[in-house]
Amino acid sequence: MEINVSKRKREEKKGGDLLAFLGESPTGGESRPAAASSTPTATKEHIVEEIYSFISSRGSASKDELFKWGRSKGYTTADIMRAVDELSKEGRIKRRLDEEGRLIYTSSK
Repeated sequence: MEINVSKRKREEKKGGDLLAFLGESPTGGESRPAAASSTPTATKEHIVEEIYSFISSRGSASKDELFKWGRSKGYTTADIMRAVDELSKEGRIKRRLDEEGRLIYTSSK
């Protein structure tokens, strides 16, 4: 039994510390870059403006239409949702449900 316990302790030490999965070292600094986002900040602003242009040019767009268009542009679901949330908070678009229960985004012009 003693042999198995010491072997387990050695294996646990190989895995790193508790904060390693967050990309932080115990000293408080970053040990590696965090992969929190797939797109740089400048590109995020560009995505927001492109999504707003798409919705405003059509007057409204369903969630399915927006995601289909966004995927064709190479945007991730997270990128699209982040942009929609930002536009909604700014009051540039509104969210509503149509008579069939689908989510529709409309321009707030």
